[in-house]
Amino acid sequence: MDALIHNGKKAIIAFPAENADQDRINLLMKNCDRLILAMPWKSIVALGLNRFRFMNGRYIPVDYFDNGSAGKKAEFIRKLIRNEVENGEIVYPGSIFVEEVKEGGVLEKPSFGEASLDFARLNGYSGFAVYGYLLNEKGEYASLQYAREFAEKEGMECISIQNIISRRLKEEKLVSRVVSATLPTKFYGTFRAVGYSTPLGEIVALVRGQDLDDVPVRIHSECLTGDIFHSLRCDCGEQLEKALKKIDRENKGVLIYMKGHEGRGIGLLNKLMAYKLQEDGKDTVEANLELGFPSDMRSYGIAAQILLDLGVKKVRLMTNNPEKIEELRAYGFEVTREPIEVEPSLENLEYLKAKKEKMGHMLCIND
Repeated sequence: MDALIHNGKKAIIAFPAENADQDRINLLMKNCDRLILAMPWKSIVALGLNRFRFMNGRYIPVDYFDNGSAGKKAEFIRKLIRNEVENGEIVYPGSIFVEEVKEGGVLEKPSFGEASLDFARLNGYSGFAVYGYLLNEKGEYASLQYAREFAEKEGMECISIQNIISRRLKEEKLVSRVVSATLPTKFYGTFRAVGYSTPLGEIVALVRGQDLDDVPVRIHSECLTGDIFHSLRCDCGEQLEKALKKIDRENKGVLIYMKGHEGRGIGLLNKLMAYKLQEDGKDTVEANLELGFPSDMRSYGIAAQILLDLGVKKVRLMTNNPEKIEELRAYGFEVTREPIEVEPSLENLEYLKAKKEKMGHMLCIND
């Protein structure tokens, strides 16, 4: 059971990890840029793989001690997901790239790893998948036409991430609206506070206006230190204030306060540990990696489902993060960006530089 999955720009070859064998691994090694093993964070922890460091912020590169052949790599993958590999049998770094993917699949994050996971589950397999980005004969990422011809030649099902999202949204959703109540605020006027139950916890959306077809939107990652204590180590609190003021001025808009995003998804205490590492010379990305996490564990599919529930279609997104824009577009929203920059301070300058240089955030920073 193999598939070619695309997003209109790139394509992957994917199959359930239980089906890893010499022929499938050989096909990926010959036609793809790398061999990726997708699994949720809880599985990475349960298998003890988080003792190895993520590289490039995304992957844990491992291999079998007797590595090399496609058959051995297939055997290693099957044994690994069954937790039958001893610590001494794992080589690090290796050529199998373990990727942290979201348990909720494409409804939590509309990316290739999540799509490969959903493909496996929809066909009756467990939550592990193997995939690789398809390359053409020149070694470049394959076009959609090339990918379709390749799929036909190899007898693979060709599906899009959007197809998987649509199928799952018809049958299920990860958010449930629980309550809506009036919330008057001291500085930003009165909102409708809409509460949702989600896999990330209880999330509130502050809503202004009745016609939400085309509105300013802020998807704000929770930050206790910045939002409540007005920490100078980040720009979060000032961004929150700017967003609420803008919605108040326009008298319409939505602010979603994303629980579960503290410290880019690693949690409050781990964020404080990251602060300590930054005091010792690490930047914000290096600190997350040093603690055994990816550089950014956040995703925005939950927020997208909340916007769908509220009836939002066109989004003027207040963000500096290109990943938020691309994820919302993957869910079918028409998105334009509205910058939400704050003046750097001595305390957060290096933090903002790391976000710009290592995470691609759209920031204008002058030393």
